[in-house]
Parts: sequence; structure tokens; C-alpha cells
Amino acid sequence: MVQYCRKCGKQLDDNVKFCDACGFELDGELPKENRSVPVQTKTDKSAFLSKLPLVLAIISTIVCVVEGLTTPILMGEEAIMAAIVLGIIGGVVGIVLMEKIDEPLVAAMEFIVTGGLIYIFIARFGDISLILFIITAVATLYFKGHHANNKKLFAVPIATIVLIFVLIMAGGALYQFSAVNSVSVGNISQNITDDGYGYYNGEINGDIRVDSNFDYLSVDVDFYDSTGKIIDSTIGWNELHPESGKTYKISAMYFGKTQPVKAELKVVDSASSTTPLYNETITILTSSGV
Repeated sequence: MVQYCRKCGKQLDDNVKFCDACGFELDGELPKENRSVPVQTKTDKSAFLSKLPLVLAIISTIVCVVEGLTTPILMGEEAIMAAIVLGIIGGVVGIVLMEKIDEPLVAAMEFIVTGGLIYIFIARFGDISLILFIITAVATLYFKGHHANNKKLFAVPIATIVLIFVLIMAGGALYQFSAVNSVSVGNISQNITDDGYGYYNGEINGDIRVDSNFDYLSVDVDFYDSTGKIIDSTIGWNELHPESGKTYKISAMYFGKTQPVKAELKVVDSASSTTPLYNETITILTSSGV
């Protein structure tokens, strides 16, 4: 049988203890300079880091959808849907710009614009999405570079903003037109009395009929004094997912030292709505309860 020197590789007889070429003791340990040391490579690490922006973009898009679906409906159905759609479109467009077209700078701008618009629509309910999209933008610039091969593509983030707002305005106008014709208020009556002890109390009653599907409806009532100042605000009725084709009762209570002279009823479909679906102002004729 034969053996080989582990130091120089010479073929030797099986019964020898020392290499006759280099003198190495065959049963001994190799010198450190002759030991095989595994070469560390950064290939795997570099590959992972180059894909990190893509992973973050996908996570950001998914988180945006989740945050949108868990946002309270009181933020407004249009705003929530806009945030979700924007997150998906912005995330996909950013990924294409980054991975397919090699435009990391434009992609980073798209991610930042997307995160900012999401926050505008659903506020603090989109905090995580905003942060993740900003982190994605920073990672894109750091790991993908900050070059712009085609400067015309800077129009993409701007077009995203314009497109989203055009769609929102068009959709909002259509929704408003349909919603206004889907609620009606009637049989309004008021019974506010002076109790003779310095207080006025009573209520405004009425009916509201719902003829379409809403996620939320509310009848907000503001009471005014003789100077036109709001002296009290209350909710006469509200309902999550009111039933279409059903009539509900309105009852708005008032109690205070100041005599109300009029009340304004507003039907809104979200707590943040500035455009009521219906509004009506009624004059209050105070009677004596003594």
C-alpha cells in the first residue's frame, strides 16, 4: 500500500513515518501555512442585499393593503380605497422601475410619493406603510444606485399623483351624485321648551329613509343661538351598514341655558365628511314648559 505526504504530496511507502522529500512527520500536524483555509465569499451576502429593496417594496405594498382593510370606515370609504389602490399601483410601478428598467432614482421617488399619499388619505392608520415605503426608497438608492438613465421617467411619480387625484375627483363626484339621491329626510318636528328655571330642553324628531347601501350614515345636528353661534352639536341618528329600503327615526336632544333659535340637520357618510348628502335648517319655536 502507499500513502501520500500531506505537506508536499509525494507518494510514499505505507510503512514510512517521515517524508524523504520534505521531512514532514506523517503522523504530525500540518504547519499553519499549509492548512487549507476556507475562502470567505461575499457573493451570497451581496446577492441578498441587492434583492433587499425588492423585498421591502413587496412588504410595503402588502402592509398598505392590510392597513387599508383595517382602517375604520369613519375615515371614508373613498379615502380607504384610494390608499389601497395607490399602494398597489405605486408599489408595482416602483418595482418595475427598479428591477426591469434600472431606474433606481425614479423608483425611489415613486416609493416616497406613494407612502406620502397613503398617509394623506388614511392619516395615522397608514403610518407603517409610510415608514416602509420611505425605507424602501432609501434602500433602493443605497443598494441599487442613484442614477437616472432616462430623465423623462421623472414624470412617472408626478403622473401617479395627478392620476390618483383625477380618479378620486371623478369617483367622488359620481358617488356624491348617487348618494344624495339615496337618502331622504322628512316628518321633522321640534319640541324645545323653557322650563322656567333658566334651562331649555327638548328634542328634534324626524325620519330618514335609506335607499342604497352605505358603510356608515349619520344625522348631525347643530343648534344655533340668536347671534348665529353654534351652542350645541349632537347626533340625531347614526348607523353602521344601514339597511337599504328602511326608514329610521331621528331624535336630537338639546339641554342648555342658552335659547336655541334654529337647528341645522346634516346627513353625512363619514365623520370627516365636509359635504353633507342632505342638509336642512329649521326654525325653533320655544314654548314654555311652566
